[in-house]
Order: sequence, then C-alpha cells, then structure tokens
Amino acid sequence: MLNEIDVGKTLSGINEGATLTRNLGELAGALRPFKPTVKDFRINYLDKNSEIKYLIEAPSGLRRSVRGHKLEIPARTGFRIYEILDLDTGNVLKKYHYYANGAKWVFDLKDFPNSDRFLLTLKGRISQNLLDQIVDVRCAANPSRDEKTDVYWLHSTLKDIPILRKWWDELNVENINLNIRVGVQRCFSTAIPNIIMERLAVRSALMSAIAQGDRNKESRLKAKFRYLERTVKVTPLELFEFLSSLVSGKYFFDYVSTDGRFSLGTIEPVEKYTKIIPEKVQVAVQTDLNFFRPVKDGKLFFKRDKYISDITNSINKLVEKKRPKKKKKVKKKKKGEM
Repeated sequence: MLNEIDVGKTLSGINEGATLTRNLGELAGALRPFKPTVKDFRINYLDKNSEIKYLIEAPSGLRRSVRGHKLEIPARTGFRIYEILDLDTGNVLKKYHYYANGAKWVFDLKDFPNSDRFLLTLKGRISQNLLDQIVDVRCAANPSRDEKTDVYWLHSTLKDIPILRKWWDELNVENINLNIRVGVQRCFSTAIPNIIMERLAVRSALMSAIAQGDRNKESRLKAKFRYLERTVKVTPLELFEFLSSLVSGKYFFDYVSTDGRFSLGTIEPVEKYTKIIPEKVQVAVQTDLNFFRPVKDGKLFFKRDKYISDITNSINKLVEKKRPKKKKKVKKKKKGEM
C-alpha cells in the first residue's frame, strides 16, 4: 500500500516531488476504505506521462455500503481516471458518472457488478525535474576510437531502489531517452575537395572583410572568389543543402547502431545556420528500466570510416557534375579543303 512517509523520504526538498506526494496521498486517502494497493507505477520518460494502477476491494453485498455506496476520486490531484477493470470477469466498467464541476469523480458502487476486486487505472503527468530524481542517465561527450569506428558509452539507472520498492510493488520507466551528439565536422573536412574548402575559406574571409569595412582586402578576396567560382559552379546554398542531406536522419541512420541494450530513436543534425559544413548529428537512444533491470549500460557505434568513404564519393559526384565543361576546339579547315 502507498505510504506517504516513504514517498517523502525519496523526494524531500523537491517541489515537484512534494506535490506528487500530496497528490498520491490524497488519492490513497480517498481509496482507503477499499484497501488500495499500488500494483504498478509506469512512467514514459520521453513524453512524461505516468500511469498508476490500484488494486481495490469492493466486496458485493452488505459490505459495499461503505461511504454511502460511493467511490469518490479527487480530480485535483493531477491524475485522471482512465479505466476500471473488473478482475473477476476481465470486463471494463462502463456504468459510471462524475460531477462536471471538476472537483471529483463519483462512482456509484450500486452500478458495479457483483465482483470483489477491481483494477483502477489513473493517468497523469511527471515533470523532468522529478524524473531526474528517479532516473540517472549519462552518455559520453567524446567517443573512444579505433581505425573505423567511434564508440560512445551509455548509462542509465534507477536511483534509491530500496526506497522505491517500499513505494511501489512494481515500477517501470519506459523510453528513457539519451541524446548523443556525434561529431562529423572532421569527416566533412576529409571528404570535401580542397578546391571547395578553399572557396569556403575565401568566402568566410570576404564576409569578414566586408563587415570590417576593409575595402582593399575586400577587393582582393572578391577577385579570388570569382576565380574559384569559375572553377566549380556550386553555390554556397547548393552546397549547404547537399551537405545537410548527408546528416539527415534518413541518411545517417545506416551509420549508427547500438549493442542491443538501447534502441535508436530520432536522428537529426545539430543545425548552426551560420555554418555550411555540419558539425554534429544528434542521435537519440532509448531503453526501459524496472526493478528487475534497474541498470543498463550500453554503447552507440558510429561507422566513421564507412561514412567518410560514402560522403566523399557523393561530394565528388556533385563537384564533377558542377565543374564547367571544356569547350571543344574547332579545327580550322585549310584552304582548298571541302
């Protein structure tokens, strides 16, 4: 059964935890005549939704006269009723009503079937601050490397397990999310031809000269930029859009994997609109924790060598496609030739 003192031990000093403690205590108080037992507390870490399942006893017959045949659930606790399941028949109860003023849900036990045990499910929201008190997540900022692969370590664990076990019979935290920023700037520095890198450097220096009002430097850089522009007809916007496609989730997915303890989630570039060359790609991974598996350690692998090889080929194809075609020299006819 939920014990408000045990809850307070875990969450003391945390505003959100204190609020949750009061809310769950109020729920437990409302359900006390029905001998409530918290069977499951399920949290979705990613969307911060929570679900609590209470086993309640409402024996049929004379004993059901408790509290005037009414089961009243406060509606101000941050949780809403999702369903009531008849454990004897497996049916979901449909005959219930609640007051429209939002103060409480009222269930008339006279409408309940002739069963003794019911499973009450409530749903609510959990703050990130509170999640941080329950779950610890960590990941490597910098990878370990070999010749072909970058490896990022991953770690997630439930905190204060002995106290949490007093709090709930079961605890499941699902979709625990870790965001790993995979560095790709060096990959592009290797893959992009020198002529393009030089052009980008000149463009950056030109923008700086314009901003500083250095007319002489600006004039020299403009001349150099025009010369490089004739060499390869790829505009900065075209290059930006093409390189962005090489760090999209759809493209990058084939170059990352986990060791199986975590699953891949969303993949998206860490965008800096002042930069043409991508610097990082954010890769999300998820896992679940419970009392049977309270700790999970894993690894994220980035196939760096293969990625460099593939983007090099793609960029070279773009450059060759945009390189100006040489005009064929027309051979002049000699006099007397037809």
